[in-house]
Amino acid sequence: MTVPDYSSGRADMYDSLGIRGTTYEIGFDAVAAVLGDLRGKVLLDFGSGTGRSAAFLRALGAELVYGVDHDPAMVRIASAKGLSGVKFLASDRTIPLPTASVAAATSLNVFIEIRSRNVMEEVCTEVARVLQPGGSFVVMSTNPEAFGKTFRTFSYSLPTEPVGGSLATCTVDTVNGPLLIEDTYWQIPDYLGAFTRAGFDVIDVAYPRPRHPEEWDSDEAVVAPFVIFHLVRA
Repeated sequence: MTVPDYSSGRADMYDSLGIRGTTYEIGFDAVAAVLGDLRGKVLLDFGSGTGRSAAFLRALGAELVYGVDHDPAMVRIASAKGLSGVKFLASDRTIPLPTASVAAATSLNVFIEIRSRNVMEEVCTEVARVLQPGGSFVVMSTNPEAFGKTFRTFSYSLPTEPVGGSLATCTVDTVNGPLLIEDTYWQIPDYLGAFTRAGFDVIDVAYPRPRHPEEWDSDEAVVAPFVIFHLVRA
């Protein structure tokens, strides 16, 4: 399985991405609404990158966040920040946490970097393992309709083929210049199949839009950039 390479300064470029005022704000606001009150809860942030999403969960009130990522450069940058109430862990195919040890989990802008349905299902199965029964898993990914669109913060090429598993280039505008990431085009049934086979109940599938579309002069005004899945461990 090949995944995007964040070495050689690319992880630093990724680390420059914020939330407020960006396209990501639309999705993160929707995730916050689904998660609700996190006070006193222990959370897993799967695919935590350089720590942006873990810091977001702490700001929502989570008592402790485990940020897990497979990329050593990402984990190194995240750990160096010394974020209070966050522990960053390196992971490959398993999550280094005990069974039923977290109250809720998130994975934000990660599944588009997974290259196969089998690996997607493996990830979901591992998340289900570490979740407590009845715990929520909130997944934010790219809306399939967003490929070929240009948003305020990033743009997508069309997939190489209009089938799940095809590749497409995401060009992200960072303060240090454009960052090109090879992402995976997945259709909604691809996601739902992995979730249900891993033992999750699908509570909701949402396509968040800006609160004030007229304030956006890019494709956010007409197409939801993200899809949000609210899942619960059965």
